[in-house]
Amino acid sequence: MTTLPNGTCDLGRPLPEGEFTVAVAGRLYGVSADAGSVRCLLDDAPLELSWSPVATSFLSGNRVITPSGEIPLDAATSYEWTQPTGQKVVLVTPGSVTKRTLDDGSIEDITFLDVTDEVAYHPAGTHLLAIGSHPDGRYGLWFATNAGADETLFAADEGAVLASAAWTGSGEPVFVARHDDAHSHIHRVEISESGTLEGPSIVDSENHLDMVLPSAHDPLLIAYRESGAPGLGCVEGGHARVVGIDLPEPLVSMTSVPVGWVDGERLLVMSYPAGCAEPGRAWVFSAGFCPGSEYGAVPLIDDVTAAAVRIPSPPPPPVPEVGSIIDPAPA
Repeated sequence: MTTLPNGTCDLGRPLPEGEFTVAVAGRLYGVSADAGSVRCLLDDAPLELSWSPVATSFLSGNRVITPSGEIPLDAATSYEWTQPTGQKVVLVTPGSVTKRTLDDGSIEDITFLDVTDEVAYHPAGTHLLAIGSHPDGRYGLWFATNAGADETLFAADEGAVLASAAWTGSGEPVFVARHDDAHSHIHRVEISESGTLEGPSIVDSENHLDMVLPSAHDPLLIAYRESGAPGLGCVEGGHARVVGIDLPEPLVSMTSVPVGWVDGERLLVMSYPAGCAEPGRAWVFSAGFCPGSEYGAVPLIDDVTAAAVRIPSPPPPPVPEVGSIIDPAPA
C-alpha cells in the first residue's frame, strides 16, 4: 500500500509515463505508474477529477483548476474537454451544447439536437459524438463537426436508451444500449474504407452494463462496469471476445468502477463498500488481456474520495470519413 508524503504541494507537469492521481485526506496526490514514487499535487483535494488532454489542468464540477488558479464555469449537466489541447470546455445541458474558451471566456453555441444527453469529442478535435434526439424526431448516436454541423446518425437501437459514448484507440465509436428488460449491450460502430457505416456491431452482450471505457493506448482494450464490477473486453480480428475477471477476494463484495488507463496494460479501478459512494480503495489492474493472460490486481491506497489517471493523450486515431464531411480545424 502506498505511503503518502508530507511537505509542500505543486501541480507541476505530468510525468511522461503517466501517474495515478488520488484525493486523500484533503490533498491531491500523484502516484507514478509503477507506484514507485508519490508527490503532493494540491493542498485542496477536489471532489471530482478529470484531467485535460495535455494533463496540466483538471475539471472538478463546474470549475477548472489550473496551475495559476481556478476558472468558474456556468452550470451544466455535464462537462467535456475539447481535444486535443483542452483550451476549451464543452458544457452540456438537455437543450444546449456550448464551448467555453478558457483564456477569454468566449462562448460558442454548437447545439444541433433538440435534446442532448452527452457528448464525446474525437481525440483529433475535429468532430464529436452526441447522444440525443434530432429536431426531426430521430434518436440515437450522432456524429458532427466540432461546430455542430453536418450531423450524421451513426447508430440507433430501437427501444433502447443509449449511453456512455466514447472512442476506441483505433477511432471507432462505442456505446452502451440499455433495454427495458434490464439487459444491455456494448456496441462498436464499424466504418468501411469507403466511408460507409457497417454497424453498429455488437462488441459485447452482457446484463447490466452501465459504462464503457476504451483505452486510448491500445485499440483492443475496453473496460466496462457490469453490475458494479469491473470487466474487460478484448476485440480480436474484428470480433469481440469477452475476457472475464475473477476478482480478488476483497473486491468480490464491493462496488467497483474502472477509472482510466495509464497505458496499454494498467487500469485504475476504484472499489467502494456496498451501498457507499466514498471513500474507497484505489487498485491497479495490470495484464496483457489478449488472448487472456493472467493479470494482477494490486491495492494502491485507501480512503480515496476522487481518482483519475493523469497522462497526456497519445497521438489521435484517424477521423472517420463519412459522406461529404470536410474536416474542420481542431477546436
